[in-house]
Amino acid sequence: MKFITNSNDLSKYLDTPIKKNIQIKDISIDSRTIKKDSLFIAINGENFNGNDYVDEAIHKGACLVITDSKKYKTSKNKNIIYVNNSISALKKITSNILKSFDGNIVGITGSNGKTTTTKIIANVLSKSSSTLNNYNNEIGMPLSIFNAKQNSKNLVIEMGAAKPGDIKYLSSILKPNIGVITNIGNSHLEKLKNIKGVLKVKSELVSNIKNGGYLVVPNENKEHLKFWKKIIRGKELITFGTEKNADFYAINIKSSIKKQEFNIISDKYNIDHKIKTSLSGVHNIKNILAAFAVSYLIENSPKLFNQRLEKNTQVRQKQQKWIRGSLLIDDTYNANPESVKKAIDFLSNSNKRKVFIMGDMLELGRYRKKMHADVGQYAKRKKVDVFLGFGELTKYAVSGYGKNGLFFNNENDLKKFIKENIKSGDIVLIKGSRGIKMERFINV
Repeated sequence: MKFITNSNDLSKYLDTPIKKNIQIKDISIDSRTIKKDSLFIAINGENFNGNDYVDEAIHKGACLVITDSKKYKTSKNKNIIYVNNSISALKKITSNILKSFDGNIVGITGSNGKTTTTKIIANVLSKSSSTLNNYNNEIGMPLSIFNAKQNSKNLVIEMGAAKPGDIKYLSSILKPNIGVITNIGNSHLEKLKNIKGVLKVKSELVSNIKNGGYLVVPNENKEHLKFWKKIIRGKELITFGTEKNADFYAINIKSSIKKQEFNIISDKYNIDHKIKTSLSGVHNIKNILAAFAVSYLIENSPKLFNQRLEKNTQVRQKQQKWIRGSLLIDDTYNANPESVKKAIDFLSNSNKRKVFIMGDMLELGRYRKKMHADVGQYAKRKKVDVFLGFGELTKYAVSGYGKNGLFFNNENDLKKFIKENIKSGDIVLIKGSRGIKMERFINV
């Protein structure tokens, strides 16, 4: 059973009287998805105003509507609940739900890998509920929690940040007893400016971890570790990585495109544990290490971790047979310099002809051209055989790559090239920022 299944639940968490006793089968902020007996929450967002669709939602079967439009302030319709601010109402409902929850709360943020890590943790922990899709902002996170199961022992929640204050806001609602920062990289630099800005915003999580809780972080950067140790007051710092000074580290790594195995070692907890997984790529070793640390702190059961990890499938990198029997790795969800380099590392494990199709990396601020050029140079060093760029900025990546690099600013031209030039046995990886929609090149 979910936390909100009827109007009595909503009334309790919103702290507002609702006269009718109504069953709630679904919760949505999108009037297009409204079904009979849905709760519709009208949000006035950057690109839309849900208040414009209140009447449509009711017509489509919404049993209750939360709105902050003054048009409905004096409405006599008992199905309409007027609030001063819909986003503040989301926060209030979520905070009250979490106050009543007596299980573990795990909050995850980071520049890369947070969705994969969130899904692994949710899979390996007993009776867990986690983030829906990529609902990780001030609107999405509450919706994930509304849809969580009341009898969950663990809530595993992802938090995204595009600007200063985002993680502070989300984590102040969540108040996790375990916080995870997967890594610090070049993401959302238009508003976060530089790595220090990214470190600062992701670390807003720390002060909102409950006293006596844990902060789980990578140990790769000594300056970042020094910063976290300085601000961690009242919590314990747990580290993961591929270096032996981490609390949880990996050795004996054997990796291929299809699978990998390694040992997780913890001198601190006297652990030597073998992992075999279809989650390939060195970046996923770090995601698994972070998840293992959380799982061990909560359940202390490495055997169960293995059993449940094997139920996990590739989260973002999807593999499929492609043109003329080639292998396609679909990593089109999103991109920043670190995640693109990790994708190239993954591709470089193959001994087949390696083709990298790259779309622009967005929101990188004033160093965007240099960062694209660096990626092209990195692909050349990693022996990528063919480098194809699409978008305005990938011309700098293609230039950095050099020979066998081709730049396209026309969608049809790139599709034509792909159809005519991909060979049997090729390994092809496609990646780019969400706004570039590189998935358009999969079904050519």
